[in-house]
Amino acid sequence: MNTKNLTTILTALPFAVVLNATDAAAFDEFDTEHAPPRFTLDAHDFTLELKGRARIGLHDLQGEGGPKYDSPTDTATIGTRSPFVELDSFDLSFRVNWQEMIWLNTNISFLTDSTSLSAIYFEYKDNLETWFSHGAELGYQTPVIATDRHTVRYPLIAINYWKNSEYHAAYGAKFIFDEESSMTIYGSVGFMRPLKLEPIHGSPTYAGSYSTLSYGSAKPYSGNSASGTLYLKLLAYGFSIEGFGHIGQIVTKRGIDTLISGYTYYRSLDKFNSEKTDSLVWWAGGRLSYNNYGFHIMAEAIASQEQLIKRAGMYAQAGYTFYRNSSYLNRFELLARYDALWTLDSTKVNQSGVALRSADVNNAISWDHHIITLAARLNLIEDILALRFEYSFFLEKNGVPDLGIQDTSVDDNELLLQIEARY
Repeated sequence: MNTKNLTTILTALPFAVVLNATDAAAFDEFDTEHAPPRFTLDAHDFTLELKGRARIGLHDLQGEGGPKYDSPTDTATIGTRSPFVELDSFDLSFRVNWQEMIWLNTNISFLTDSTSLSAIYFEYKDNLETWFSHGAELGYQTPVIATDRHTVRYPLIAINYWKNSEYHAAYGAKFIFDEESSMTIYGSVGFMRPLKLEPIHGSPTYAGSYSTLSYGSAKPYSGNSASGTLYLKLLAYGFSIEGFGHIGQIVTKRGIDTLISGYTYYRSLDKFNSEKTDSLVWWAGGRLSYNNYGFHIMAEAIASQEQLIKRAGMYAQAGYTFYRNSSYLNRFELLARYDALWTLDSTKVNQSGVALRSADVNNAISWDHHIITLAARLNLIEDILALRFEYSFFLEKNGVPDLGIQDTSVDDNELLLQIEARY
């Protein structure tokens, strides 16, 4: 399928949804639900809201660090094992709305050595009837399937598929059956995000290149084409079931060249064709969750194909939040998560005598990964000041049994202690 045909198909898809008068199509950490406005400025029918968040974290990778312990390979691929403190993020969010109906939303993220615009989009939302609401979204924002992860660390499949922002247009609707049940259907059309190698570990600046294959943030590049996403959610009495799918097309630039450079033995795959310059890619999955009475339970699974790379991933997490009617120490959340990512057929020995996977840390992108994360969050002052604790156990499968290569463990568990301030 060529780029022109794919663009025609995707343009014919419906745009996407807005859940209700307080929800956007894509998950937004600074929307009214997750960040109620405190500072506002009114002028005629317009309201400007200013919101912000700062996160400072202590990161500690398993093992001793320093000249006698860290090796050049460690710091280049995994990151330094010496504990350090850094600015994990400083975010500013400006929200302008006209009569609570049309919004211009922006999120700006600052690090000590860089600045990025993580979102800027127009949003329309309206409740037409007691049983029906709809809306539209246009701009730069996370994909419409993105959800609240409840932790600083993203699950692996979130890093791979829906963490990073895209340019899209979205439209859709919510059908309300009663106060506790509804159906939401939406989708989006936009531009294909480039493939990239994204670090698995949590530090934004010292994570090394120990990486996973990810759909990165939208960037212009030669051969870019359309992509589309569809999404359906059924909600009833705290339980929800969601299904979604995404389709797009990669070309040599920021696509196939990323696969070739990222996977050490990609050229050795039996079906590799050096003359192939484009490829249809897709990912699809579903999500089950329950949120009520302080409980948060969620499981998500996604499968995908990027030319010759076939992957499957999942995570399941469960948490409980304790509340106190006080301005201090008013919320305490505990959460545990297991997530996994498999590269299918990575241990198959090809005619060249090698497999896609190897135990070399520089080829960690080909490994199967299993992560157990334990997390806690304590609100010190309302929702203004909070402490976070997260510890992640990393378990890797990197052996190739048919070549006599056994799994080799890597000491790469990670601790994060973080203080978060919001306004």
